[in-house]
Amino acid sequence: MGRTELTAALRALYADTAFAPRSWTDRADAAFIAIHLIERSIAALAPRLSGEVLDAGCGRQPYRDYFPHAARVVGCDRVSDRGTPDLIGTADAIPAPDSSFDSILCTEVLEHVPDPLAVWREFHRVLRPGGRVLLTTPAYWPPHEQPHDYYRYTEHGLLHLATTAGFAVEELWPRGGMWAFLGQAAMHVCGHYLPFRPMRSGWNRMWLRIDRARLNPMITLGWTILAVKAPAA
Repeated sequence: MGRTELTAALRALYADTAFAPRSWTDRADAAFIAIHLIERSIAALAPRLSGEVLDAGCGRQPYRDYFPHAARVVGCDRVSDRGTPDLIGTADAIPAPDSSFDSILCTEVLEHVPDPLAVWREFHRVLRPGGRVLLTTPAYWPPHEQPHDYYRYTEHGLLHLATTAGFAVEELWPRGGMWAFLGQAAMHVCGHYLPFRPMRSGWNRMWLRIDRARLNPMITLGWTILAVKAPAA
């Protein structure tokens, strides 16, 4: 994707001027910029998932409220101590038969699996024809959930994984541009100089406003991809 396409995608991310987060509402949180942009992208693209939705790596299912139109939402996670998943299994070994779901939601999981292509191929297996995947993953984030923290992704890396596994990519959105990146990274480096909640909240809101006004997508915090299971040749 070139600069023009990435800028258009970033504009789409910020298009809803009335957006208010439902899941992550603490604007003073040190990770708010990144989390806000993840939630923004899910809110915008969730209507394009339908039918029976698998939330792969669901945790506490923070985005479930964005799928009232789904026939059913099934949570799957490798452990049950972070929520109440319906299925216990990893993203590359989902305990479900072939063609079980119409859609898959997978948020901030792909960086934690050693074989990301196996995950995409597993998604292809459990989806019905024409099924969609809505997936988010970071391009930048400090190490976390170690030792199971393996990768950070570029746009071309994600495109390669999705297309190799048999998907056609419908949307690939940068989650914020260089100003959101700067605000979030600076919070990680020197957030201790903002000890009070109003200071952190003001910082986060300021950089999101600048990022929305400037729309420079050449450095981003992460990616949100919407891909459809391509028909068999």
